[in-house]
Amino acid sequence: MLKRSLVLMLLGALSGSGCTPPIGTDPFPRERCEALPAALRERIDPFVTERMRQGHIPGLSLVILQGGQPVCLKGYGLADEAENRRMTAKTQVSIGSTTKAMTALALMQQVEAGAVDLEAPVTRYLPWFRTADGLQEQILVKHLLTHTSGLPMSYFWDGSQDDGALERRARSLAGVRLLFTPGQGEVYANDGFALVGLIVQTVAGKPFARHMADSVFTPLGMSHTRLGSVSAEAPDLAEGYVWTRGQLHPLSPPWSIAHEPAGAATYTSAEDVARYFSALLAGGEGPGGRVLSAEGVERMWQPLVIPTSGMGWVLSPQFGRRMVSHGGSTINSSSMFLLFPSEGTAVAVLSNLKTRVSEEVALGVAAMLFGDEPAPASPSKDRAPSTFVPDTGVWRDYVGSFDTAIGPVSIAMDEGRLWATFGMAQPEIRGELEAYGDNEFIERDDFGLLEGTKVSFQREPDGGLRLLFDGQSIGKRVP
Repeated sequence: MLKRSLVLMLLGALSGSGCTPPIGTDPFPRERCEALPAALRERIDPFVTERMRQGHIPGLSLVILQGGQPVCLKGYGLADEAENRRMTAKTQVSIGSTTKAMTALALMQQVEAGAVDLEAPVTRYLPWFRTADGLQEQILVKHLLTHTSGLPMSYFWDGSQDDGALERRARSLAGVRLLFTPGQGEVYANDGFALVGLIVQTVAGKPFARHMADSVFTPLGMSHTRLGSVSAEAPDLAEGYVWTRGQLHPLSPPWSIAHEPAGAATYTSAEDVARYFSALLAGGEGPGGRVLSAEGVERMWQPLVIPTSGMGWVLSPQFGRRMVSHGGSTINSSSMFLLFPSEGTAVAVLSNLKTRVSEEVALGVAAMLFGDEPAPASPSKDRAPSTFVPDTGVWRDYVGSFDTAIGPVSIAMDEGRLWATFGMAQPEIRGELEAYGDNEFIERDDFGLLEGTKVSFQREPDGGLRLLFDGQSIGKRVP
């Protein structure tokens, strides 16, 4: 759940071609894609499996809608390698920040009910809310939805599961200074969506997760979608993995309720995502009733503060069409949701590895649906262990604290190794900088947070020092 720009740095339409809907009375096909032309199916399968191989993805599920209806739900690979259990359309995967659009939908329900005003300050609904610089009155609800509040990037996973965790996190922002005047910039802020969830919880008068189940998931028929930690013994739950130091490792992070609205722990399946997409493309009508007016759905897909952001959705042209989208990642999983409302087309990918390849697969499949070619795969960040023998004395010039686009980063030496500690995550994450030269490093950490990122340092004429990720400056050392 990193800043979109940082993730990019680091990390005729067939709907009108006469394709028939799935055969049978069940509108949600299980493990079949017969409604797609055979030639298209024969292109999609090898494309997906090859990208999975290149990206070391254990398991992935794919969702395709055309004409507003699901035409392909399919699992690839394994949900759990140890159990040799395959990924299916029913497998529940932790999706990360694609949750934000669901949280925005819940808020939009309150807007339509007259309980929330997007132009109102956050303090109208959370009177005690404060920031360290006293600018809290300038943060409007719409700023939270578009990452324009000025709140910094954050990743919070302390394992807190008590009912007060969400409000406690919001109150802790009294110690945080805004990065810019609200509305005058954009920084991807999970805490902003935590506040959106708390507003929903406050005006609805019930815990956020319960409200989402009652007002969003149940009416949409999303019976296999839930917020919060799930038992490891839960049926058809995907094991999450990280890729680090050239190996795949299972990992179960301690999610916190504090970031549930931002997507810390939302589990869903390909079948449920198909139901969600069907309702959105039908103007808010689900099998259990209407969750939002058609006008409300369209309003979520319109620019609110800046041209590239709606309410929990990214707005951008793609393949010559209007696309609304959002990606998501946790430490051990990732997802990508793409919708083309005018065509009634949607694509989703859910995978049990944190990787940008999930986005590439979704975009590649969408390209094929519209008669285009998928973009080439991103260069691999895999690199053999270093054989370089470093002069550790050189490293002393790199030690210090850096103010960066991803939060504070501290560089330190310890036991003959160089380390980077990332303050954007709470608790902090410490990664080793493996030396491939005197000023050429590769980041390694147990969580795969920035695995494979090239790290270097750049001296400035004034004596300052810049920290570079993949050749681009992300910040400067604090004097």
